[in-house]
Amino acid sequence: MDFLEENIKQGIAEQATPGVAYSVITGDQVVTGAVGSKTYANPEDKVTAQSLYDIASLTKVLVVVTLVSKLIDKGVIKPNDPLKKYLPRFKYDDVTINSLLCHMSGLPADLVGKEIVSRDEILDQVYAAEKEYETGTKIVYSDLGFILLGEMISQIYGKPLNEVAEEEIFKPLKMTSTGYLPTDKKSCVPTEQTESRGLVCGVVHDEKACSLGGVAGNAGVFTNAHDLTNFVSMVLNNGVFEGKQFLSKEIIDLWFEPMVREQNERTDRLRSWCWIVGYNRLVSEKNRNMISFNGFTGPSISIDREKGLGIVLLANRVHPTRDNTKYTAVRKTLTDSIYRELKLDEPTR
Repeated sequence: MDFLEENIKQGIAEQATPGVAYSVITGDQVVTGAVGSKTYANPEDKVTAQSLYDIASLTKVLVVVTLVSKLIDKGVIKPNDPLKKYLPRFKYDDVTINSLLCHMSGLPADLVGKEIVSRDEILDQVYAAEKEYETGTKIVYSDLGFILLGEMISQIYGKPLNEVAEEEIFKPLKMTSTGYLPTDKKSCVPTEQTESRGLVCGVVHDEKACSLGGVAGNAGVFTNAHDLTNFVSMVLNNGVFEGKQFLSKEIIDLWFEPMVREQNERTDRLRSWCWIVGYNRLVSEKNRNMISFNGFTGPSISIDREKGLGIVLLANRVHPTRDNTKYTAVRKTLTDSIYRELKLDEPTR
């Protein structure tokens, strides 16, 4: 896809990100590739479709939403079950699994401070967090809610979240390079350069997930464009992967079903279980067959089942600093160019 790679090169020239790995899925056709390098300092160290990216909050939809969906599919849990049923340490009786998935639990968005502490310390802070609003009355995107959902999943399965994700998601979908705690550091793409941590590479960028030992519901997964193709293809195929039903069509339909409307001074959009329904910041009937999600470090997934199109874009836009915000506009340009060149209507805004 020469047009896409030219646009990526322009973004690199603007120092929006050192490189981008991509995958474009249309029906049975998949095109993967990569442009640029892992860092600006070493342009000869190129990224490829197999390069491992820290996908930050994409962990929420790839791991937590998928595992909760599987548990609901199996009848093990119900969306309106209180979290306290599975985590007795949690102090609120009215916070349900559904409210956590939809970011309407009442819990704060984040913790104060970005220090790396012990697992016990970070969990103490999460469990001690006070509600900032009444459950169900607002939408506040919360890392804390997904940390708790990750703990719930681990409790139900009786094993660490990374092992559950490997057995229940990555192996069945043949995502052979995907997982928490990567051992192949040479394939990892660095994220931020910080005074306290140096160049963060092969270790999760998110401080909370790092405090939790690199395995958390809010962040921690490393993957590549090649592997994410399988996940996107499964969604486009209504939950079927290589002839086997991985998730029910009814669950996949729920991922595309608007459940809450997130409104504030910056945005007006629909969400299902964490996924953003539609494209960009417009509430519209026309765009309800598309879901998307972005991660803080630069990765994104878009799945448009009306057009039969999936787009994976992996970038390390926080390199060398999280203060770099240029990539947001570049990602929009890349997405638009794919729709345009494939002669599809541009995604609704």
